[in-house]
Order: sequence, then structure tokens, then C-alpha cells
Amino acid sequence: MKCCKCVGHFLFCFFTWAGVHFTPAIAQEEDISVPKKWSLHGYVKDMVSIIQVEGLETTMADNLVHNRLNFKWFPTSSLNAYLEVRSRFFVGDLVKTIPNYSEMIDVNNDYLDLSVIALDSKSWVVHSMIDRAYLEWYKNDWEIRVGRQRINWGKNLVWNPNDLFNAYSFFDFDYEERPGSDALRIKKYTGFASSVELATSVHEDFNQMVIAGLWQINLWNYDIQLLGGKAREDLALGVGWAGNIKNAGFKGEVSYFHPYTENSLTPALLATLSADYSFENSLYLHGSFLLNTDGSKQPDDFPFLSFNQGRLTARDLSPYRFSFFLQSSYAFHPLVSGGLAGMYFPGEAATFWNPTVSVSLGSNWEIDMIGQLFFSNENDKYQALLKSLYTRMRWSF
Repeated sequence: MKCCKCVGHFLFCFFTWAGVHFTPAIAQEEDISVPKKWSLHGYVKDMVSIIQVEGLETTMADNLVHNRLNFKWFPTSSLNAYLEVRSRFFVGDLVKTIPNYSEMIDVNNDYLDLSVIALDSKSWVVHSMIDRAYLEWYKNDWEIRVGRQRINWGKNLVWNPNDLFNAYSFFDFDYEERPGSDALRIKKYTGFASSVELATSVHEDFNQMVIAGLWQINLWNYDIQLLGGKAREDLALGVGWAGNIKNAGFKGEVSYFHPYTENSLTPALLATLSADYSFENSLYLHGSFLLNTDGSKQPDDFPFLSFNQGRLTARDLSPYRFSFFLQSSYAFHPLVSGGLAGMYFPGEAATFWNPTVSVSLGSNWEIDMIGQLFFSNENDKYQALLKSLYTRMRWSF
């Protein structure tokens, strides 16, 4: 594992230096008459966070510098190689306040430890990780991927019970690429919009592995999928679909989890439905619902920070039995858009609010302002348990 950390650290440092120094020059000297054998893209983001937590007298301020480098290599007509490096520099009050902060953010490592805490002090942390590193071979109707990759079986936009390998949290908005798995995936295309897929993750503990299959077909203008297999300590079966009712999108996912080991888990059914509609004036509306039969009406967990509590799985997308989601967005100007999303958890009337504003400063620059507020009953008083405001600037290349 120490070797993996050294390799990850070296690759991060080398490719960051190479990307910054050579990408503009290469772009200028590129000969368009010669097919490219590789590409380099990425971004640099700077995000300032202002956070207020109920019970703390002080307001916390943090800054995050986030760099991503995406490398693609095309050695032959049927073989591609991908390497993507994510690096973050944290500084501020959260690092000072939370014990072992560096360990908390060092997650999503699967079988290979491809991350490194480059620097760690009382007030700042530098963390880098290779979160994509895989080979992709395809020929005729076959496609094989091996390595750290994202296996995305979800259909919905907020909760994905079908996403057995790489479930994610809606609250973790700054990780658009979402986590991956060290895995092998084999896919066979069987016809128009139909395929059969087998995949397995790699883990030292068999009870933490995911081994599953997926069958996709198109019926009645709906993309329909059936899936089943072993999802960590559960046997899982699921179905999902995506289509339209007139001009509105209609998606759904249902998964049943039944534990096969003697532990504290109980069988669980997770089901989600969603609908979305875009108006001609750019107004967009989206609604979704999640049922978790293993959830509680008044859980002890705090779902807002679930993405920092290790790896999220498809069976614990929400600790609540019922969850509702509504979202709207609108383009006020070709360069300015805004939106508001909200969640409602009826057990204790808890709510989450997420206002956003995005401003484009050009083809490669944008500024976002994101709010996250979680309200709930605390000591018989309905109040904001957590209020956060994020201002983020992004440069893409």
C-alpha cells in the first residue's frame, strides 16, 4: 500500500506540473491533419465556504482549491486508456475543528490505495487521489473495462437504488464525476438499445464485494433494465426504467436487498419515482420520491453530512423512511441561471433547501453560489441545524 501511495503522489505531482506547463503549448502546436493519440483536460476550482452549526457560537470559514486532470490515450482503434487525478487543498476552521480530518476525507479507495495525504497540519490538508484508472477494449458488440472506473446503473437524478456499485450523495455537489470502483465490467450489445452486462468489484473482504449483472432492453419507447447479484452483504434484485409521459420525463428504480450473512441488517426495499419537464422559456421542474422500508421516521443519523461518513451504498441512500424532492431552475440570461431545490422528510418535518446561482464568465470560466440549509426539530424547536454558503470559481481547460 505504501508503494501505491508513492505512485499516486508521483503521478499527481508530475501530471499537475505537465498539465499547467505544456497544455497551452500543445494546443497551439497541434497538427489537425494527424489524428490525436491522447488528450488532456481538466479544471481548477476555488471554493470559499461559510458554515454555521447550531450550538456553535462561531461561524466557520473554509477554503478549498480543487484540481482535476483527465488523461486519455488511444493506442489502437479498439483500446483506450484513462487516468484521472483529483487533488484538493483544504484550509480553514473545519480542518482545525474536526479531529482526524485528513482521514475523514480519504475515502473511496476500494482495493487499491491510490490516494495520498501529501501534507497534513492542524489548519490545512493536501489530498490527492487517482479516482479513474482503467483500460477499455471494444470490438464489434463487445466492450470490456478493467481498473478503477464508474459503473453507473442509476436512472434517476437524486436517488439511485439500482446503483449497486457507485451510489452517491446529492449533497456532495462539488464531486460531479462521482466515485468509482476497482472493478471488471464486461458488456455485450445484443441489439438496438439492448445489452447484457456483468461486473464485479475487487475487495479483500468477500462480504464487501459487488458481483452483479444487468440486462437492458427498449420496450414501448422506454429504456428498461433488470439487475441482480450480490451487493456487499446483501442479495439484490432490481428494476429500473426511463421514458416519457407525453413531454415529461418519467423515471423509476426499485431494488430489494436481502442479507445473506448473520448481522444486524434487515431486508430492505428502496423505490424511487421521478418526473421532470422543461418549458420553452427554459424553466425546468423536477420532482422525486424515495421509499426506504428500512428507514426510520425519526432517525438518529444526520443525512446532510452522509457523504462524509465513508462510502454511501444503494441500500442507505436516506435514513428516513420517506423522502421527497422538488427542484426548479431558470435561465434569467444566456450567462446567468438560478435554481432552488428542496427535500422534505415527513417523519419529523425536516427540510433541506438548496438555492443556486451560476454565472458564466466566458467559455472556460464560471462562478457559482450555492446554499445548503438543513432544518429540523431540536429540543421541541424547529430551527436551522446547519447553514452553509459556498462561492466557487472554476476554470476549465
